[in-house]
Amino acid sequence: MHLILGILPQNLAIYTLSFELRYSVWVMHEFRAMSDHRRDVLESLTSYSSVVYSLLGCLKQLEACRKSSRASHSISREVYKLMNRDISVLVVQLVLFLNDSTSYKRFLACRGPIAQDLVDLLQDLLDHEDFFVVKPFLFKALLRLSRASGLHPRCFPIWRLQKVGKQVAAGGFSDIWKGLVRGQSVSVKIMRLFENEEIESALKEFGREALIWRQLHHPNLLPFFGLYYLDQQLCLVSPWMEYGNILQCLNKAPNGIDRLSLILDVALGLQYLHDNRVVHGDLKAINILVTPSRRACIADFGFSSIANAMTLRVTHSTADTRGGTARYQAPELLQGESQNHPPSDVYAFACVCYEILTGKAPFYELSNDATIIFKVIGGDRPTRPLSCSATTVYDSLWDLIQDCWQGNPDLRPTAAQIVERLIGPSIQATTTQSTTDWDDTFSSKFRRSMQVQPLLPSIAQIKRMLFGDGVVEGKIPIIPSEASTMHRIPE
Repeated sequence: MHLILGILPQNLAIYTLSFELRYSVWVMHEFRAMSDHRRDVLESLTSYSSVVYSLLGCLKQLEACRKSSRASHSISREVYKLMNRDISVLVVQLVLFLNDSTSYKRFLACRGPIAQDLVDLLQDLLDHEDFFVVKPFLFKALLRLSRASGLHPRCFPIWRLQKVGKQVAAGGFSDIWKGLVRGQSVSVKIMRLFENEEIESALKEFGREALIWRQLHHPNLLPFFGLYYLDQQLCLVSPWMEYGNILQCLNKAPNGIDRLSLILDVALGLQYLHDNRVVHGDLKAINILVTPSRRACIADFGFSSIANAMTLRVTHSTADTRGGTARYQAPELLQGESQNHPPSDVYAFACVCYEILTGKAPFYELSNDATIIFKVIGGDRPTRPLSCSATTVYDSLWDLIQDCWQGNPDLRPTAAQIVERLIGPSIQATTTQSTTDWDDTFSSKFRRSMQVQPLLPSIAQIKRMLFGDGVVEGKIPIIPSEASTMHRIPE
């Protein structure tokens, strides 16, 4: 038994050893090698996947596995349970390791292949359906290690992208172009070139946005397809939305759009973000796109931040944690009393509602930011538009907007409460249901799920590995040479 004490997936190791003691002794030196070289926690973490698949390789070679085809499903199911249990142990050990300040420094000092293995492991754990409570903690660790090492998870790069047409939009740090990937129209957010001393910082911020965006998956959030280097410029790739942002869509078809449905879509997306401890930080109509089925989805996570699961303190890597645009910002942000937080998103949501109802920005009649800031801090809010009057539904909607605009952030409703009121009997908003707005096989998350060695393969995959022709040995494939730097940002 002492042979497996140094092996992190201990449940699978014990199970494998029990088979081998009954059927074979040829692999005992393999266990000794694993035990001798896996005693350090950090090394155990980086080698976790290779050890798991080495153990599965041992199982595959056993005479019992080759001859017990009738028991193949029960064995595969048992192995799945053990692997799942080992992942839980892995998470506990990882959290305990990172809770020690000295260990955390060692973790952040990792570079090269070791850092890449850790980044990939953290991404796999974040993709796991469990561990919701510790995921914000693990994600913060991923953000910090990625920034320190200049590495992204291997699933981020996307290949063979073509830029087509002309630039369609521009932001503070990037330009938007239309592109093609294997015939699929995509949106390409290209980092604008800066002076040399600004390039590293800009690249890191782009990488940070990609990491946050990659973790999010909801019908009312624009999905992240991946990263690409185009003409030596870093790009973020997402589905192309022909309707454009919500204001462009309303201008094209003002009478054919259910505005209440769009408002509910935004609220549902915001609820998902806040449930996952993400603060958007720059919610406004031009950052909300409309899908082919006319469903609203939130985009642009450049100012997004992560709230700690326990304290709800926001972590952000830039000096200016307020971000955003003055006319959409809550008074506590304008007064410098707070960083972006969920209630400031709720305030901005009310501004988005105003835009959807009127087609105009809040305080559209004012062009000077200083004047807007003075009015908002003084308690002024946009006046009720004619398009939001004369019915019980719009009376209730305007009451909700006013509540979201409360000067005291503690008095604003949560995103979940907003959704409740929107779908409740007074407003009765409904959302558009569609599963065809984009092809999920282009997404970074899908590419990760198709890796040769998933962190937790399905029972069917395990069965193929042990009793069929599935591959169980070897490392995760390295990114092709044409994209060898695509998962890396400057240190």
